Amino acid sequence: MGTQGQSSPENYDSRQNQSEKEKEKAIDDWLPITSSRNAKWWYSAFHNVTAMVGAGVLSLPYAMSELGWGPGIAVMVISWIVTLYTL
Repeated sequence: MGTQGQSSPENYDSRQNQSEKEKEKAIDDWLPITSSRNAKWWYSAFHNVTAMVGAGVLSLPYAMSELGWGPGIAVMVISWIVTLYTL
């Protein structure tokens, strides 16, 4: 009967960290969006603003045709005021 060599906790910890890093790398390689991308916060802010403004601009002609000039402009001013005070 032989005795098994005892492994130190540091060796076990380093092997566990290595396997966790390998798993995370495999997941990062598979995912299309990862933390390794180098996008800045203003890229996403600009994208969100253009998406919202684009949808609003496309819906304005229909909204104005349904509401008319007076109520349409009033609704636009009210929405501007709400947006101004909620930013």
